[in-house]
Formats: sequence, C-alpha cells, structure tokens
Amino acid sequence: MTISPASSALSAALSSTADPVAPVPQAAPAGLARRSPSVPRVLALSARDARSLTILCDRLADRLAKARNIDLDDVALTLDRGRERFPCRHAVVGEDRAELVRRLREPVPAETGAAAPRPEGTVAGVVLVLDGSAVDGPVADLPGIAEVLRLAEDTVRHGGNASAARSVAVLYGAARWLLDRRLTPVAVRGEDRTGALAAAAVRGDLPVAEVLRAAAADLPAPPTGDVPGPRDAVVVRIGCVPDGPARTGPEPLVLDPANGTSAARLVARLWCHGLDVDTTLGRPGRRLRLPGHPMWRRTPGEHRAEDTGRPLTPYEQRWLFYDLVRQGTSGDHAEVSVRCVRGAVPEAPALAAAFAELQRRHPALRTVFGEHGGSWRATVKTGPQVGPDLLPADPSGTPVRLAEAVRTAAARPFVLRDAPLVRCCVQEGPAHWALALAVYEPLTASVPPSDLTAELLTLLNPTASSAAAALTRPA
Repeated sequence: MTISPASSALSAALSSTADPVAPVPQAAPAGLARRSPSVPRVLALSARDARSLTILCDRLADRLAKARNIDLDDVALTLDRGRERFPCRHAVVGEDRAELVRRLREPVPAETGAAAPRPEGTVAGVVLVLDGSAVDGPVADLPGIAEVLRLAEDTVRHGGNASAARSVAVLYGAARWLLDRRLTPVAVRGEDRTGALAAAAVRGDLPVAEVLRAAAADLPAPPTGDVPGPRDAVVVRIGCVPDGPARTGPEPLVLDPANGTSAARLVARLWCHGLDVDTTLGRPGRRLRLPGHPMWRRTPGEHRAEDTGRPLTPYEQRWLFYDLVRQGTSGDHAEVSVRCVRGAVPEAPALAAAFAELQRRHPALRTVFGEHGGSWRATVKTGPQVGPDLLPADPSGTPVRLAEAVRTAAARPFVLRDAPLVRCCVQEGPAHWALALAVYEPLTASVPPSDLTAELLTLLNPTASSAAAALTRPA
C-alpha cells in the first residue's frame, strides 16, 4: 500500500528521533492478565425458521447434559466448521457445561438487537472504531496482544510515552484478533490520537512498529481519507466501556480489552447479526457428531428450501480468492455506474421498491458467495438482499460533486462471504440528485451495470433515464 506524503513525513520524523526496533524480548509484559481458569465459549446455531432453531437448541442441550465427556471446544468447532449457515440465528455464551446447557434451554429471544433469529438479507457492513481514551491497566488474554505489548515495551525501552505506546498496542492487538475471526470491516476509524494511530496500523497504512514509535514520541496520527460507512453499518467499538447512566436501546457492540468475556459476547452478537465470524474464538478442536436439524414434511404447494447453489466458475474463483487474501480490494473490483438527474430525489419507499424490483428481475444481483461443506459456491437468493444507501443531502452539491460522492460510497469493499455483492447509493443536492450502482466484477457478465442503472431509473420514472443521459459520467 502506498504511504501518503503525510505518512512519509511521519516515517522520516520517526527515523530521526527513535532507535530501530530491537528483537522482541520473551519476558511477559507488566500488567498482562493471567488466563482465567473459567474460559468463555460460544455455541452458535442457525436454522431455516424459529421453530427449527428452538428444537435444535433443546437437542444440543440434551446432548451436552447426557454426554459429559464431550469437549466443549470440539462442540464449538463442529458448530462453526461443520454446519451450513441459515438465516435464523442464536448463540449462547458460557464458562462451563452447566451454564451453556442452561442458556440453551432458555427461550430464544426475539427483540430487535438481541441474540435472536435474523431475517435473510440483513447482513450489513461493519465499521470498526478504535477508542484509546480509557485503555489502561491489565488486559484480557487474547492471542496476539501479548506479542504487540512486548514490542511496545521494547519501543520505549530508551524513553518515550509508554502509556500511549501500550494503548496503541492493546487496540491494534484486539483489532487484529477480531479480524482473524473472519470479520471484514468496510472502514476502520480511530476516535483519538492513540485510536487513530492504531487504526492506521490495522488498515495497513503504516507498519505497527512505526505506529508504536509515533505513539511513544507523541507524534500526531497521519491523516486518513477513510470513506464513511453506510448508514445501516454495524458499529463495533474496541475500548473500555465507560461508566455512566444506563443506556436506552440495544447494547452497543464493544470489545473491552480489560474484560475477559467481552470478546466471546461480541462474537456471539455478531453471529446473530448475520456475520459469519469464527465462533471458536481461535481455539483448536475436532469435529463431532452432534444432533442435526429437524426435518419437516412439506405441505402441498410449499416450495423446497433454497439449495446450496453451484460451484464457482474459474473466473469467479480468481477474483474472490484474490480479494479474500488481500482484504479491502473488492471495492476496486466493482463496476460502478453513476447517473445524475435534475429535480427532486424520489421518496425513500419508492427508491427501495424500485431497487427491490431490479434485484427480483436479475438473479445476478441476488447471488452471494459462501462456503458450504468446505467448498465455495454461488447461491441465488429467493428475494432482494439489500436496500439503497441514502447518503446525507448536500445542500450545495454540484452535479459533479454529487456524482463523485455516490461513486466513492458505492465503491466501498464488499463483505464477500454470504453477503450481497451489489450496492446502490443515492445523494440529494440543491437541484439534482445522484445515483450510483456498484456490482462485484464477477457478477457483471450477464448485464452491464450501466444498463442496470438505466433500468432502475426507468422503474423510478419512465422519463428519468432520458433526462439523466446528458449528465452521465463514465464509471
């Protein structure tokens, strides 16, 4: 990744004010918490409907209660690696067998924002926010944090702001642990200087060793051109939970480095949000034979459940695997078509209905890539998977500025696993409104995005496509 001029200046300042990084010592860092004898585990389940999910929870609880020699890490790995993903999801967290059995027998909650069955197609992008304002004291025993803490201690061995370097190390280590759990954020941000420095290392803008030296030397964080996340993004905060009055609404998604069970609870809630994170928490295990899903006899006229799709073509495999390995490059491999239309933007319900109809007409827009039984397959979903992303209005936006804004927002990286691979962004200006449609490159063979954009405008207004033609900018 190319470092910006500001980042280069930061690197130059570091090289003139700090010693090279010495080999990492093997002594444990001060303040690192010891592993608790009770280790939280996450048991994640999914089913096609709420009734099947409830029965599956009861069956698993019975199995765990009777077969007390089963290793709980084996159970967690089997549920994570050996099962298909279905839209109705539930996860329980417990530190021992009795607690897990008790939670499995509890009614599956149905409130919005709780660990409950999720309707298909609600997977949203994740924005990772790093807050270093209160990161201090002992931290939980998450793999990777100890190594970065040792590097931070060695960085300040000859002087410097040890507290800032340690906070950056904790935030970076916790974020990397979360990314290793198969979480692919669309944006990574920092809320203060230490948070911004850690975010720069997580994004790959600067090496972690340089970021630690910058924190120790009290240098400012490099500027970032990070693209804002979508309105419906799932915001995950890494940092200590501040004390204060009771919150209203859903509990925020937080990974508290000082709380040993925070990581398990966060992973469980991300699973229930429809994100296929690694619910083993990185612990080894082996597959077991566990109770399966209940089989229901279909009533006359009932459609067969959605199948697992088709194998990926070589062309799809090449793009998908490249973007999975590189991370964050899928937005560069999206075809984006932009239109700017004179007049008032259509109402949000009309936009949503037109975009849903466009997805119904074109199976490519309902295709998702997922891993089934150890191999990647392409599945065409039965209904629309995503709605339009309405950007904040720009009261002084020119047609060119509106077009660039929606293009940038639409070209964000996609969540490539079991998530929509199409995006529609709309922004309103004083006399025009702009529309951008982005489709992941491997899915554009059947119909070009420019034709899809024209069709979408026709669905909104039969005369809109001709009015927009003169303001079209090449993708």
